[in-house]
Amino acid sequence: MGDKLANCRVGINALSAATPCTRLVDASLFYKTEPMDFKDQDWFINAVVRIETDLSPSGLLKTLKGIQENAGRKQGQIRFGPRILDLDIIFYDDLVMEADGLTIPHPRMQERRFVLKPLCDINPDIVHPVMGKKVRVLMDHLDENEGKVVELP
Repeated sequence: MGDKLANCRVGINALSAATPCTRLVDASLFYKTEPMDFKDQDWFINAVVRIETDLSPSGLLKTLKGIQENAGRKQGQIRFGPRILDLDIIFYDDLVMEADGLTIPHPRMQERRFVLKPLCDINPDIVHPVMGKKVRVLMDHLDENEGKVVELP
């Protein structure tokens, strides 16, 4: 919602400035991406960043939720619907965990070109710790007609 690219940049900047123990290491290109589950909406802007942090997974999730709230995201919106900012933890090193409100690796990332394509920009050889496959292999197995992504200039 709103200026999507600016919202993404605000989120990335807020993440790198959130705590002294979080540092932005790498960032993908930005992509305009087709909505998946709730299709009757405008396309999204997506990117992936790699950070180093001393935060625990739950501490990082709390930080991400605070950044989203500060950007104006409201609770109770349509699931998979339009939103100002959506920050997710895709991987946390090679950790595999399921806790209340947090699953790592992200449980649907292997189905989503809008995650895999920018993740490949950073490192296509990252291995999914549960599936044992590189992210580029996961992306290559997606249906070409699903989840279109277009690189932004």
